[in-house]
Amino acid sequence: QESLAPSLLLLYGEVEHTGYYEKMGHRANIASLLQFLWESKEHRNAFRIITQNKTSFTTFANGIMNEMNSLIVTVMEKLPEIRSVQLRMANAQEWGALSEEERETVSSRHEDNEQEVKRALPLCNKTLKMLGFLSTDSDIRSLFLMDELCPRLVNMLLHVLTKLVGAKGMELKVDNPESYNFRPKEMLSDLCAIFSSYADLLVFQEHCAKSGYYTNDLMTKAVKTCSKLGLLKDKSMEVFAALPDQVQIVSKTIESDEALTIDAPDEFLDPLMLTFMKDPVLLPTSGTIIDRATIKQHLLNDPNDPFNRKELSIDMVEPATELKERMTKWLEQKRAERDSKMEE
Repeated sequence: QESLAPSLLLLYGEVEHTGYYEKMGHRANIASLLQFLWESKEHRNAFRIITQNKTSFTTFANGIMNEMNSLIVTVMEKLPEIRSVQLRMANAQEWGALSEEERETVSSRHEDNEQEVKRALPLCNKTLKMLGFLSTDSDIRSLFLMDELCPRLVNMLLHVLTKLVGAKGMELKVDNPESYNFRPKEMLSDLCAIFSSYADLLVFQEHCAKSGYYTNDLMTKAVKTCSKLGLLKDKSMEVFAALPDQVQIVSKTIESDEALTIDAPDEFLDPLMLTFMKDPVLLPTSGTIIDRATIKQHLLNDPNDPFNRKELSIDMVEPATELKERMTKWLEQKRAERDSKMEE
């Protein structure tokens, strides 16, 4: 009982590099087993064992997010194509105007798209539900908020939300959606529940504000849709409904802080993200200094130094202590100058 759930969580992440279809099959089965175990009182506490090993949990969480991003790209690319062909086939005049060869070509492509979606959506649905029930546990939730995971979690959730309630949502309205395991209302319900689990946490709000996927219009529309359809209840709905306003407040603070660092020396900036570093570290393999969170995210999917492709692991990086001290003094001076101007 103590080892089964943690072992399955770890296995979910470790099948990342098996074949594409094999990986999907493995993860669909693992997700089903995990949900069964989660609902069992005898196994629930065992899930927390993996939280004691951040490296193992990060491997698992990275697997979830890679999977969701890949599946959503597949599904949201294929469904509009399926809808388009369904509309063409329903128009007897337009469909009849095509040559037999053209109809065969379109039909063959259509069948391929249908099969791809039917393979992808069951795992997509199970993965979203798994993320949902895991996020109700405070210990597990805190790990998803780590620097190397939270930005990816936020971007993934917002990416899915954009597809479901964004401007092009009508393109997903295929005939007989259930035949593809496409249940958009249920998917939106699961998604909103995940947002609600994190919505009152400052670090989550900050990463929403920083995400290129986030817009106030998108989140406001999601809240209205969720409320109209009754997807969340009581406290969960209340917390989710407050998220747009909370992100707006946090955005102003972020803008103020970013204004301080707009003229920061290049050596203070992350060489990949071009952002002011919080925790600069030295990569011994290339001699490059980079923000710890950036290199952690990179190493989740690529065990090599991004600057020279030499093998690298996170335990090899070294704190750039002297640079960090200079950055701290420079930022303190900038804040003092800003505060002085505000008092005048």
